[in-house]
Amino acid sequence: MRMKTITALLVAGAATAAVLTAAPAAQADAAAGQLLLGRDQSLTGTVWAHRNSIANLGSSEGDKASSAKNEDSVAWVLYDDKNYKDRRYCLTPGRYIRDLHGGSWNFGDKISSVYRLSTASCAGYPTF
Repeated sequence: MRMKTITALLVAGAATAAVLTAAPAAQADAAAGQLLLGRDQSLTGTVWAHRNSIANLGSSEGDKASSAKNEDSVAWVLYDDKNYKDRRYCLTPGRYIRDLHGGSWNFGDKISSVYRLSTASCAGYPTF
């Protein structure tokens, strides 16, 4: 009976070690972050998540975003035209714009490309 208990404890310990070993990889994925674009204000309706730069958001998503949230550790630049051209605004980490139509930027339904910077700074770019 004692041997069965020891074996059960060893199996449970190995399972726990496997979970603990896998946790840092999952945390690394979560730390990569993302840019969220919402079709409607306050990220309601359809929400698109991006982890990489996109030169042309295309007709299914492009020119339809009304809200944006940076859940990444680096800044993102949102462009008015595809291929990172024309008017642009930078979104710092943690920044959430509930209504892109408002404010002095009037950027709702205009985002055609998004660029992920390698730093949290928006130096050189106008910010929301």
